[in-house]
Amino acid sequence: MKELHPWLRAYVAVTLIGGLALLGWVSGDLGTLDWHPRSLANLILWSVMIAVAAMSPIPLPRGGATVTVTSALDFAAILIFGPAVACWFGVLSDLLTNVAVKRNPLYKVSFNMGQIVLSIGAAGLAYQTLGGRVGPAFELDRTQAVPLLVAPLVYFLMNTGLISVAIGLKERISAFRIWQTNFQWEILHVFFFLPFGILLALVHLRIGPVGVALFLIPLFLARFSFKLWIDTKASHIATVQTLVSAIDASDPFTRGHSYRISKYAVRIARELGVSEKEVEEIEYGALLHDVGKIAIQHDILLKPGRLDDNERELMKTHPKVGHDILRGLKFLENAAEIVYCHHEQPDGKGYPRGLTEERIPMGSRIIMVVDGFDAMTSDRPYRRGLSPEVAYEELRRHSGTQFFPEVVDALIRLHLSRELFDEIDVEELEMYTSDQYNSRILEDYVLKKLETTYGPDRERYLEKMRSRRVREDGPYIPLGSVEDPNAGTKPEEAVTSSGEESQK
Repeated sequence: MKELHPWLRAYVAVTLIGGLALLGWVSGDLGTLDWHPRSLANLILWSVMIAVAAMSPIPLPRGGATVTVTSALDFAAILIFGPAVACWFGVLSDLLTNVAVKRNPLYKVSFNMGQIVLSIGAAGLAYQTLGGRVGPAFELDRTQAVPLLVAPLVYFLMNTGLISVAIGLKERISAFRIWQTNFQWEILHVFFFLPFGILLALVHLRIGPVGVALFLIPLFLARFSFKLWIDTKASHIATVQTLVSAIDASDPFTRGHSYRISKYAVRIARELGVSEKEVEEIEYGALLHDVGKIAIQHDILLKPGRLDDNERELMKTHPKVGHDILRGLKFLENAAEIVYCHHEQPDGKGYPRGLTEERIPMGSRIIMVVDGFDAMTSDRPYRRGLSPEVAYEELRRHSGTQFFPEVVDALIRLHLSRELFDEIDVEELEMYTSDQYNSRILEDYVLKKLETTYGPDRERYLEKMRSRRVREDGPYIPLGSVEDPNAGTKPEEAVTSSGEESQK
């Protein structure tokens, strides 16, 4: 655990100690159980079923977490055996999943053991506290409605909440955003596993454990359908990444630009209270906002000087080209509209359609601002990136005409608090900070972050950052100075009415 951040180490330790304390406390009820041979056979059968379910984990989109179909079995175990036995089943499940299948390091095994015991134990205690009956006394009547509803919700919130906090501490981002990304829609599974767990308990108590075994078939069909959903999302992400690679290959001077725009846009969207479904669409739109540039001639795209009128008009076709490329993919339909509108302005002077105000999607409004901010603060072959403070003034100057004011305010607020970078993973930074032309604000953030981040790659990253600083020893050449290839261009013209740098 030495490589972990101190706060994460402390969190893992507290979770494990809390889980073991709860396990010891509820285990006092084990002496009251009926331990005749039939009961032992039931326990063995349930152990086997939980083992089979635990050894089929499904990876989630972010943070390395996985889910299994043991939730229904955990809930049914509470109803049949009570919290104590259910908690021990959870320990068995954790050891099989994290040791036998995934071979996780000790700290992950410890954390997962603690959180699953806390989740099952808290759900079981909530169930009994509210009057829920266990074992042969379990009946379906009105008195059991509240405990049967509350217990799975407690289990879900404890389980996903504890995991989200752990991933948030590891990745240095909001635990709530991790929860939204990975678990928000999984709440629907609670309402699937609730009746399924009740049904399993009733079958076990009325028919016997053999009847329960038959219900593993629909349970694993549910797992299969969930796995298909996860695989579909993975294929969507792979498709987007392939298109982004094409964009980076077409314009090496802006390599990593789309990645930065997507991360900034997602953070601002969440700051503005956008729904998580729309956040995902905005992320796709931001990643692909320049995909239409692959149709632009390279001699225009990579021209070091200012574009002439004809070249500028050709460059303005890229939003529509991007829209036409993406609209054929069903999962990118909304992202295609965002791409189409990402150079539209509040005053109607944008392109390609001259839309105004509410006709412009929220994602396009956000991308317009972060695109301009990143362009101004990034190095280019013909000039150095502007400081954030100068970029702020340019955004404020054009707020209400070129940029939407609420987005400008959110970006500046988040950058000043350093929360603008919350969505960026440290592990992904090297590939976006190793080129000659890149974002100065992201480079500064990377350097400061790695100075306080411990790990085997820390010195390698720092050395790379220090070597890049060597080229910065010369005098600063501001945009529009005599030495600039765009001589005569005023600083505020670095971002045109289109929101792009003046040469493009």
